Amino acid sequence: MTVRSSWKKKARKVLLNHPRMTVVEDIVLLPSGHETEYLLITPSPDSVCLVAKRSDGKFLVQKEYSYPSNEWLYQFPGGGVSQDEPLENAAARELAEEASLQGELHALGWFYPDNRRRTSKMQLFLVTDLKEDTSTTKDVEEEFETYWFTESEIDQLIQRGEVVNYSMLAAWAFYKTKGILKV
Repeated sequence: MTVRSSWKKKARKVLLNHPRMTVVEDIVLLPSGHETEYLLITPSPDSVCLVAKRSDGKFLVQKEYSYPSNEWLYQFPGGGVSQDEPLENAAARELAEEASLQGELHALGWFYPDNRRRTSKMQLFLVTDLKEDTSTTKDVEEEFETYWFTESEIDQLIQRGEVVNYSMLAAWAFYKTKGILKV
């Protein structure tokens, strides 16, 4: 078994403080004895991604405009978890906001979407027993095209390189390989 040394933070400086994120630079002592500057984004709240499956076996896929890439990208519904918000509540809220749906949540797992700069996790859920929910207000910054695809159609979109959104790719891989875990 290999014993690994960890890095040691010596100092921290705030480079940007914005309501949505803070960028900090840590001075870090490496196990080799060298010092380096390392950028991090804080706070680093978790997020959720939802694979919503209708009773007919079709899955909700949306296309949303992404400002940084100036493209419409395929994605599953999802978004940020507010401070102290239970994951299941965040998942239900995001599904209602983005798709006007509610349903039964099944945990699929999680992954680090940006392990080099953040500590946040993307929590993945399969949602079944879908029902309409029009009680939630939509986010003015979000506009969607909504599709319902079969499993095979989603696989084909991925094979053709039409899905380039990391959260959709990871959530689909979890759905296809891991199955349902207990919430």
